[in-house]
Order: sequence, then C-alpha cells, then structure tokens
Amino acid sequence: MKRYYRVQLVIDVVLILEGLLIYMFPEVSAFNANIVFYTMMAIYAGLELCEFLFIRDFKEPLYLFFVSAVCAFSGFFLKSYDASIVLSLTLVAWILMISIIKIASLENIYEKKSHLFTIKLGALSALILISLLVAINIYYRLSTLAYMLALLYLCYGFLEFGMDFLDYLSDDIKFLKE
Repeated sequence: MKRYYRVQLVIDVVLILEGLLIYMFPEVSAFNANIVFYTMMAIYAGLELCEFLFIRDFKEPLYLFFVSAVCAFSGFFLKSYDASIVLSLTLVAWILMISIIKIASLENIYEKKSHLFTIKLGALSALILISLLVAINIYYRLSTLAYMLALLYLCYGFLEFGMDFLDYLSDDIKFLKE
C-alpha cells in the first residue's frame, strides 16, 4: 500500500474517532459550543497539514488545511456574536469551500475513471446535503450541537474512508472496471 493511502486512511479513522468521542461525551459541548466546534476544525486542519507534509504530490490537502484553519481561526473574531448563527454560517462556508476543492480535484478522476468519478460525486453530494441539514439544525437548536457535529464528522469520515478505499481499489483494474 502506498504511503498516500496509508496517510489518508489514518486521517479518515481519526475523523471517525473524533465523531465517536463527541457522540460519547456530549456534555463537553454544554460548556461552550464554540470551543468544541472550532477545536474540531483546528484538529482537522492539523491533520490536513500533516497529510500535505507527508505527501507533497497533491495540493488538495494544503487547500483543505487553509479552509479549515480559516474556519477555526474565525471563531476567535466572532465569539461575541450569537453562537448558533456563527456556527451555522461557519459550517456552511466550510462545506462550500470544501465542495469547491473536492469538485476541482474530481476533474483529474473524470478523465481516467468515469465510474469512480460518479461514486465520488454522489458521496460529495451526500456530504453537502448532510452538512447543510446539520447547519440548519444547529441554527435552530444549539443544544443538539454535540450530536450534530458527531453526525457530521462520522459521515465525513466514513465517506472519505470509502472513497479513499475505492480510489485504492481503482488502481487495480479487476476491482473497478470501466
């Protein structure tokens, strides 16, 4: 297994574990919802920076680092505003920027593997839908922040894990035939 796939799988597992930790300990978000959300964004930004440092071939992890770092850093400037509005808008901005980055990276796949492109586009669409629904729920009910963030990180982690696994399998022609 290439180094790229190992790093990707470790990051996906860490995202899944983050989601499970938030799900198992929801009382942490009762203290300060902003800190939980922006800490998770900072952890994700750090993971993407580590991925870029380990694998310098792709620019996508660097872009994802900047997007997540900007969203995590925005919490310091917007902490005096209503938490539900700030968190939901930050989440919408984050998913919008991530979707732009992921769609731009899909261009390379479309030229080579059309089935993998379709699967990844469907997974990205599902992630966007889940993220928008989570942002709407956070806007109306901040009390469910822990469960909504757990859902978001679990879905994002599992979708990324599945897509990275399919990307790994697509290198061998017998798994994903065109």
